[in-house]
Amino acid sequence: MSTVQQQTTANNDEISLKELLQKAKEWWQYLLTKWLIILVFGLGGAVIGLITSLLTPPKYTAKLSFALVEKSAGGGGLADLASSFGLSSMLGGGSSGAFSGDNLLEIMQSPHTIQQTLLSPVVYQGKKQNLVEVYIQFNELRDKWKKKDNKELQILSFPIGQKRETFTRTQDSVLNSIYDKLIKSNALTIARKDKKLSFVNVNFTSKDEVFSKLFEEKLMEVTYGFYKETRTAQSRANINMMQAKADSIRRLYESSLYRSAGYSQVNINQALAFAAVPKIKQENNSQLYATVYTEVLKNLETLKLDLARETPIVQIIDTPRFPLEKERLGKAKAMATGGILGGFLIVFYLLGAMFLKNALEE
Repeated sequence: MSTVQQQTTANNDEISLKELLQKAKEWWQYLLTKWLIILVFGLGGAVIGLITSLLTPPKYTAKLSFALVEKSAGGGGLADLASSFGLSSMLGGGSSGAFSGDNLLEIMQSPHTIQQTLLSPVVYQGKKQNLVEVYIQFNELRDKWKKKDNKELQILSFPIGQKRETFTRTQDSVLNSIYDKLIKSNALTIARKDKKLSFVNVNFTSKDEVFSKLFEEKLMEVTYGFYKETRTAQSRANINMMQAKADSIRRLYESSLYRSAGYSQVNINQALAFAAVPKIKQENNSQLYATVYTEVLKNLETLKLDLARETPIVQIIDTPRFPLEKERLGKAKAMATGGILGGFLIVFYLLGAMFLKNALEE
């Protein structure tokens, strides 16, 4: 590029910069002439922010933390020690499957768990009702439903003890809608404090302080019940099978004793001695049943011990207590935000109107 071309480019850049500065100066002077309008809109935005702060209900956050202690029949000793330091995987131990690790956190946020929590009975304001009824009450959903033409929705309720398979389409729809709202609004947050640790924090936020506390407590109860039942399903099935066998053998043993008692043994002669054979057989059967029954009871107790070892333990560390943490939009913050937003909006409007006017004149 020649020297003349470089000089021309530099002059054009200088002219463009001068024009831009000149335009900015004109815009500033124009806005100064409209200072009163900008001030009015700024104050209006601040007033709107203040009203919003006063009308927005506060939110209450219930906080809970727990540690999951998983046990297995093959644990103990070095394995338990390694597990407490998070080293079980290095020693080949630890649990696996759909209900281990971070999967438990996903279970807590699943539709099944949250909907079962909402369908759990609680005492709210002196009345026993399902949690979903409490949610409907403090969110004033029934007032909104009355304005709709759906008659089934207007008389909708969730009675305590109603089986899920008997729910109507409307009941399922409302329950799914509440679940979606809770998840999408991030009302429920579940996370580990540290990936290396087993401590889990559970926070739930709502507009009702009592509901926040009750929901989080019931969520923990439902999750643990489902988790424990699933993890120990096979062991409980084995115990039930062994218990049925033990009951069957016990009935045979008792029946054999009664039959033995029904025979009389009189050793007067050889003929009567032969008559005592059935009694001897019954006595032998009784002894056999007693031996088998004893072994079955031992196996049953072993299975119960295995079940106790396999049952996971949830150690609650922190529980939600009143008063819960309260969060609301501060008046000063709302007024500042509203004032700034109102001022920016009117400035953009004034500049846009000026540009449009200049474009039309040109």
